[in-house]
Amino acid sequence: MSDAVTDQVAEALPGLIELRRDLHQNPELGFYETRTAGIISGRLNAAGLKVRAEVGGTGVVGVLETGRAGPTLMIRADMDALPVEELSGLPFASSNGQMHACGHDGHITMALGAAELLARRTDDLSGTLVFVFQPAEEFVEGAKAMIADNVMADHAPDRVIGLHLWNQYETGFVGVNQGTVFASADQFELVITGKGGHGALPHTAIDPVVITAQVISALQTVVSREIPPNAMGVLTVGQVIGGTAPNVIADFVTVRGTIRAYTSEIRDQIIAAAKRTASGVAETMRGSAEFRLLNGAPPVVNDPEVAAWLTGIAGSVPGVERVGAHEEVPVGDDMAEFINRVPGCYFLLGAGDPERPPHHNARFVFDEGCLPLGVEIFARAALDYLAK
Repeated sequence: MSDAVTDQVAEALPGLIELRRDLHQNPELGFYETRTAGIISGRLNAAGLKVRAEVGGTGVVGVLETGRAGPTLMIRADMDALPVEELSGLPFASSNGQMHACGHDGHITMALGAAELLARRTDDLSGTLVFVFQPAEEFVEGAKAMIADNVMADHAPDRVIGLHLWNQYETGFVGVNQGTVFASADQFELVITGKGGHGALPHTAIDPVVITAQVISALQTVVSREIPPNAMGVLTVGQVIGGTAPNVIADFVTVRGTIRAYTSEIRDQIIAAAKRTASGVAETMRGSAEFRLLNGAPPVVNDPEVAAWLTGIAGSVPGVERVGAHEEVPVGDDMAEFINRVPGCYFLLGAGDPERPPHHNARFVFDEGCLPLGVEIFARAALDYLAK
């Protein structure tokens, strides 16, 4: 049943769609979101929020203070795009070789829409709202950068919420899990070192290419033989760089890959096993292996109490047809860094259907019909949690 909140969202929607399309047409990569951050800062300032820019690099924080004592709710949205040449065919498609192929333009729009709506309703609120617009989610570095820049220490939220629109669920569905949402996501690098030499005289060298082949094969046993069959774990080698010529034995080979898990315990187990296995195989073959994590984030695990509360909020929004649990997804998101520090909930917002191209695809398109639903869920959550 619609009410004043729904009417406010409907009134703002044409402008929000225009904003989303402008952001989509002008995407920016992680830690380079200067234009995006400028737009966000300008709109937050115009709405009357206190704004701090350049938080953790290019992040933006908008604070809405009611002047009355109460809890603090943090709402987080990510800003960055991907290095993808867009092939969507949209009239507002990007042409700069970068693309919002994961819906972050929608996330920005929904959080800004909620901020602007709530700034007009401070008489209904007691406490503080903190809107966090985070850079560099795609390589899971932006949340840590903002936290290191005191975003949570300065505002001390009692709860944190956020959403990820999800193309493989139909518009009208809101997915809320009371536990794991997304997997951990760690990128690793192995440097396999041998001793270079002539390709015709392999006995005078220590061939890191051959060692690397054995290391990669051995790494495939980490999940299949060390992780329980009922636990999710992934170890994928996606990049091998080595050698300069067919007749030269290189000094070293670089291997990069990704590790995923639904629990921190399995995550730690895979990382330790990968390091041990690579070093052991390399040393057996007279070489060495140096393992290091390039970047990473823990699993996204919702607080059950906050998730139950948000389930009720989402169910009250006109246009939301179904609220329920969803399958855990083995992608990663550094929303985990916020939820690990404060009770929180990260929910999925249906934005299409299973036949649409998936996220990170050059033809990715989401249904803009999800935008008012996300704005209203955020707004109603704030009005409920900070009820006067």
